[in-house]
Amino acid sequence: MKPFLEELAEKIVLQHPRLEELTMIFPNRRAALFFQHYLSGQVIKPAWSPRLMTIEELFLELSTLQEADKLGLIFRLYKVYRKVMKNDEPFDRFYFWGEMLLRDFEEVDKYLIPATTLFKDLSKLREMDESFDYLTDEQKKFLRDFWLNFDDKPAGSKEEFLRIWRELPKVYTEFIKTLRIEHLAYEGMIHREVAEKLQSKKLARATDFLKGDVVFAGLNALTKSEEILISHFVEEGAQVFWDLDAYYVEDLNQEAGQFFR
Repeated sequence: MKPFLEELAEKIVLQHPRLEELTMIFPNRRAALFFQHYLSGQVIKPAWSPRLMTIEELFLELSTLQEADKLGLIFRLYKVYRKVMKNDEPFDRFYFWGEMLLRDFEEVDKYLIPATTLFKDLSKLREMDESFDYLTDEQKKFLRDFWLNFDDKPAGSKEEFLRIWRELPKVYTEFIKTLRIEHLAYEGMIHREVAEKLQSKKLARATDFLKGDVVFAGLNALTKSEEILISHFVEEGAQVFWDLDAYYVEDLNQEAGQFFR
């Protein structure tokens, strides 16, 4: 059985005789390099390679922001955190907490979740049904279990946790504002900017950015912002090739096929 990328290379050569007019989007740089290796085995005469990009590079190309380095991001977050929380915690102690907080902000933005909703105080469980009526029963149960376990914590640590938790939307908002002044961003912030512009029709047509045909290959477990991005290109004629196995996809009991289904 041939690897997915080798099969894809065969199809691309048959479908696109002018490879230089093609842009291909992969989940990561490694997949693009392996595809290029298989493609070279299919081409029998000199030819230009298609443009190979990762999906992150595509988001960056469509964004007006520049991705900052991790240390710089955490230091900027530290300054915002100290200002909002009125806290004098030293940077070396904040770093681990800041790294974790930055990961949370990444997820918030990639899935287009409102920060004010995510960091809502649900210690009064009766508010859950009113605030999160769009959640499934399973998701609501997860939240209830979290806050019920939270009730068992000692009073002092519980109050400190709630104090920080309630201020996180403000930390998030101020952090975004600080980065925008410098035209900087973290990965999730770039994803949100592009997805929201696509939703509001504030970005030009995809073909204005990527000339020729566009192919997405081997992506899986898409975030909400990735879904919006790919849907936009598909509406303009892009192809999508999935690396999937019928055994996992067709059997509803196979968790490994959940994202594809």
